[in-house]
Amino acid sequence: MEKQQIYDIIIDNLPVGFSIVDKNGIIVDFNNTAEKLTGYSRKEIIGRQHLKMLHGTEDKDRCPLFGHTFQKHEQIVAVEATIMKRDGDFIIASVTASPLFDSNGNFIGGIELFKDITELKRLERERKNILSMFAHDMKSPVITAEGFISRMLSGKTGPLTEVQRNYLELVKEELDGLQGLIADFLEFSRFEATECKPVIGPFNIEAAIRRHIEAARVEADRKNIEIFFESSDEIPLIYADAMLMGRVITNLLDNAIKYTNIGGSVTIRLVNTDKYILVQISDTGIGISEDHLPYIFDAFYRGKRDMKGSGLGLSIAKTIVEAHGGRIWAESVPEKGSTFSFTIPKR
Repeated sequence: MEKQQIYDIIIDNLPVGFSIVDKNGIIVDFNNTAEKLTGYSRKEIIGRQHLKMLHGTEDKDRCPLFGHTFQKHEQIVAVEATIMKRDGDFIIASVTASPLFDSNGNFIGGIELFKDITELKRLERERKNILSMFAHDMKSPVITAEGFISRMLSGKTGPLTEVQRNYLELVKEELDGLQGLIADFLEFSRFEATECKPVIGPFNIEAAIRRHIEAARVEADRKNIEIFFESSDEIPLIYADAMLMGRVITNLLDNAIKYTNIGGSVTIRLVNTDKYILVQISDTGIGISEDHLPYIFDAFYRGKRDMKGSGLGLSIAKTIVEAHGGRIWAESVPEKGSTFSFTIPKR
C-alpha cells in the first residue's frame, strides 16, 4: 500500500474535522468528517480562503490559526472558535491549530483539527443557569431565617436560656457562612454568564488599601495579628473598577488573616513600577503545599487549608485582575506563610 493511500485512509477516518491550509490561508485538504461538520464538499472548498469559508471573516485577528506570530514548533491547543457552515448556520468548535514550518523555520501553512461542541456548550449554559437560579432561590429563605434568629437573640420573642442562646448563635453563624457561599456563587455565575467588564474610572489604590486594612483590624486584633503597610513614596492614580478591585483586596486580605495563626503578622506592599502597580499581601500563616499551589485559582478548588470555603474567592479575584489586564499569582512555603501578588497596568 502506497504512502498516499495510507495517508488518505487515516485522514478520512479521523473522528474529527481535519483541514490543511497553505501559507496564504488557502485550504489544500479537507477530510470526510470536516465535510459532515461544515456541509462543504471537499471538491468545493479546496482552493478557497480558509478564513472566509470557515470563519466568516477575512480579519486575521479573529482566526485561531493565523491571528498569531508563530515561533518554530509552537502549537495552539483546544481553542474555541465559531465555524460557519455551508447553509449559513454557525457551530461552536473546539479547535487544535498547529502551524507548519519548513527546515529553515519559515511558516508554510497549518493544520486544524476541530469538533462540534455546540450542543455541549448549550447544555453547559443550561447547567449554569439552573445552578444560578437555585442559588438565588436559596438566598431569600436564608436571609429570612437569619432575621428571625436575630429577633430571638435580641430578646424580642421572650427570654432565652443560656443553652438556647448558644444554640441560636451557632445556627446564626452557620447561616452567615451559607450566605457568604451563596454570594460567592452568584458572583461567580454572573462572571461566567457574561464577560467581566470593569467600569473603569480613576482609582486611588493606596487609599482603598488603607480603608480595607482598617476594616480588617477587628478580626486581626481578635487574633492578635499585626498588619503592616509598606508603600512607595508616590503611588499614582490608576484606572480601574473601584468596586471590583475592592473585592480583590478584601478577599486576599481576609484570607491572609484567616490562615495566619494567633500572634502572626500580615504585610501589604504597594509598589510603583514603570508599567504597572504591584500589590503584595504576605502572611506568616500555615502556607500552601507545593501540590496545591498550581490549582488555587481554579474555580471550586479547595485545598486542605480551606475545606469550609466555596473555592470561588481566588477564582473571582483572578477573573477581576485579568479583566483589568493584570496578572495574579501566589508563592508559599508550608508552615511559614504565603504571598499573593497582583499587578494592574498603569494607563
